[in-house]
Amino acid sequence: MSTTEQTPQPATPKKRSKVFIIVLGLLVLVGSWFGLTKYFHAQHHEETDDAQVEANISPVMSRINGYVQKVYVQDNQFVHKGDTLLTLDQRDLHIVLEQAEAALATAKSNLNAAEANSHAASTSINTSKAAVGTADAQIEAAKVNVWRATQDYQRYENLIKDHSITQQQYEQALAAKQTAEKQLQVLINQKNQATTQTGVAASQSNATSQQVGVAGAVIKQREVDVENARLNLSYTVITAPESGIVSKVPVQAGQLLQA
Repeated sequence: MSTTEQTPQPATPKKRSKVFIIVLGLLVLVGSWFGLTKYFHAQHHEETDDAQVEANISPVMSRINGYVQKVYVQDNQFVHKGDTLLTLDQRDLHIVLEQAEAALATAKSNLNAAEANSHAASTSINTSKAAVGTADAQIEAAKVNVWRATQDYQRYENLIKDHSITQQQYEQALAAKQTAEKQLQVLINQKNQATTQTGVAASQSNATSQQVGVAGAVIKQREVDVENARLNLSYTVITAPESGIVSKVPVQAGQLLQA
């Protein structure tokens, strides 16, 4: 009876297959991790071979001439919209503003004076017109007195011829007539003066009305000067027009900037 010896087969290929799968899995994981890392990095960073990146540029310029008082930012600093970048010396512009405000106050004072003169001229016109009206009434009454005194004088003049009255009575009638006539003339002169004063007051009123108009126009101009001075003063504070990174700050304190 013979026996057959069986030699066991080696298991090396199975072990190698498991190792290969494990290594392959690790490579896949590493590759996936590397790919995701690059993807997320690319979402937040720009890379280029020729060092050119597209971006929005907001230039910052001064609108007025002035010396830099203080710089608040540095190169490559991130700023928000409205942040102060630098300020200019404000002393000269403050003086200009004060002068404009003083000129405006003077213009308003001139307007008040012109309006007061205009009111006084209007009052003078009304007073003169009232005086003319009063004089007219008095003249009418004086004319009646002259007529009555003239009638009495003429009657006494006839009576004196036949000696029906005394010389004294005749002279009294004559004096009354002359007095009434003089009183009438005085009232006429007063009316003429009042009429002249009315014309003068009217001329003054027209002149003061023109002065009021000129003063009002001057006030508007002075108000414009004040607003312009305030606007220039606001330009001494230069702020960031947009949020972003300051590429370079080419100015320093004491430097003169041109508009």
